Amino acid sequence: MRYRRVASIVSLLVLCLVSRVHGQDLAALKASFAAEIDALNARNLNAALAQVADNVILFGIFSPFPIEGKESYRQAVQEYFDNYEQAVLTPIEPEFRVVGTTGVAWGNFRLGTRQKSQSFDYADGRYMFTYAQGEGKWIIISMHYSLLQPLLR
Repeated sequence: MRYRRVASIVSLLVLCLVSRVHGQDLAALKASFAAEIDALNARNLNAALAQVADNVILFGIFSPFPIEGKESYRQAVQEYFDNYEQAVLTPIEPEFRVVGTTGVAWGNFRLGTRQKSQSFDYADGRYMFTYAQGEGKWIIISMHYSLLQPLLR
């Protein structure tokens, strides 16, 4: 009987510790995702690059082919900034999951863009960011954006 009680207490303590660590990881993942979106919306290339792995892979709206590596990502984001006077990516009801040292952020987005001397265009789509945890922070290893329909004017 005493053995069962001790085992139950130890199990409960371990469960509480794991839950607390998982909660901290989830909060850090959400903060990392928000920082990447904020960097893109603020047109802060250095801050956007700080969030991605050297061997990041990007699929989606920048190119019909995968973009591989941090330098290629830098070039794609710079081209994105150069093409639009203003661009705002708004996640809609983002979802997050942590499994061990892997994190995932996914959901839908609305992208508002304006080229020089034109009105705002809008597009809806979905995204998925995959993260790896290393050196105490979440780093994006893969990003996928896809549009649900053509730009709306």
